[in-house]
Amino acid sequence: MTPHFRNHYQALSLPHPPHNPELDIATIRKAYHTALLRYHPDKLRDIGNDALTVAVDEIVQAYATLSSPVRRRKYDAELLDHDAEEIRAARIHAQAESIDLDEFDEGYLCVAHMLDDYKESERCHGKTNDDCLIQHVWYCGCRCGRKDAYILSDAMLEDAAGDIADSDGEVLVQCLRCSTWIRVLFTAV
Repeated sequence: MTPHFRNHYQALSLPHPPHNPELDIATIRKAYHTALLRYHPDKLRDIGNDALTVAVDEIVQAYATLSSPVRRRKYDAELLDHDAEEIRAARIHAQAESIDLDEFDEGYLCVAHMLDDYKESERCHGKTNDDCLIQHVWYCGCRCGRKDAYILSDAMLEDAAGDIADSDGEVLVQCLRCSTWIRVLFTAV
């Protein structure tokens, strides 16, 4: 089993801000040495050299970042941004309406049209031309009125299915016009 730490504070078994913003260099250095001893090859023969190398590399990186006041301030800001993004994503996930993929229509769409606001009459409907990269997609409308507001490509579904244990056969999609999100449920084949 390869140790993987969520953040640099976890790698050194230290509380992270805002829980303990006043960590001094001596505390960080002691935590660094303790963490290195915890993953010393003589103590953990069951894990394997590759896993130990990963753990030690993460511990060294954590110490290098947290022991420098400038790098630590920057890292703390990034960590707070990341935590805020996780909270936002969790709220979206909890509030999203669930729709089964069977309720979506299928068609073909130019990738460029997926990014721009276009009229339904511009849909490629399986036709190919040199200026357009056609993809098979599933689409459905939103309450804002856009008929093809939610678009799922094969690649999006394959990515979600590849991680089926974590996603339970679902993918979150935002409307191309408004801020509404939906949870699309599907069965991986």
